Amino acid sequence: MPHYTDSQIYAANHADLAALLFSRGEELKQRGNQMLWVKNQVWINDCRWYSHYEAKGGYAVKFVMQYFGMSFQDAIKELLNESQPICKSIIDQPGNSKSLIMPNRNISTKLVYDYLVKTRCIDPEVVSYFIHANLLYEDDKFHNCIFVGLDEKNTPRHCHRRSTLGSYKQTVAGSQAEYSFHHDGESDRIYVFEAPIDMLAYISLHKNDWQNHSYVALCSVSERALLYRLKVNFSLKNIVLCLDSDKAGRDASMRITQQLNSLGYSNVQIQIPQNKDWDEDLKKEQMLCLQ
Repeated sequence: MPHYTDSQIYAANHADLAALLFSRGEELKQRGNQMLWVKNQVWINDCRWYSHYEAKGGYAVKFVMQYFGMSFQDAIKELLNESQPICKSIIDQPGNSKSLIMPNRNISTKLVYDYLVKTRCIDPEVVSYFIHANLLYEDDKFHNCIFVGLDEKNTPRHCHRRSTLGSYKQTVAGSQAEYSFHHDGESDRIYVFEAPIDMLAYISLHKNDWQNHSYVALCSVSERALLYRLKVNFSLKNIVLCLDSDKAGRDASMRITQQLNSLGYSNVQIQIPQNKDWDEDLKKEQMLCLQ
């Protein structure tokens, strides 16, 4: 059984509960400066929660123990992203007045480029493409990967950052989920991923004519970004769900497939990575090539 330090317990207790619930496909509604978890009528305010019905509340660890039936140790493991990475996000809801402030650009993209190519094994040409398309850059303060989601006028509406040094990942407050990191092609096919790095890894594994197709990273397992891409591009008829191979990814794939079928989309495929995600598949393939 793992032993967690006081600082790790503190970090787990201060995890973003809305992000955790969004990553599990739960429905939340904005109410002033709080979120309401609809299913259980629990109020969420960053890392704190309160149930008027049960007259109890607290911080993130107690929340996971209470509503997901986990032990103290497992709750901390979950919240520290060790068992299942959580794409932290603040989804734009009616009444959310926060505006998106993009991190300042660094004059270089060397650390981001090296991290994606050398550590995550992304194809150098794929990384260069997204940098030159102004969809990926390095921030000047922490040297994070900044994945940009643009609207129809090429204005940034979504920002997801990923540390080049650790496991930290976050969708910046004020981001609009509909514009999550994506690439628009001319074919009738769109590929759907949980995280931007999964998307880049998949493209690296399937480079042939990749720019002709469309791709979107949900930055969660919520379908909002996908539904918006379908709304603005009527030519998209073939949908390929490429979510992670863990329980959350498989459950989301089934849920999204059913929703798409109900909307009249009959050509929905599910592609599951052999390992946990597409970047692990990419790393494994490159290791085999080196042997």
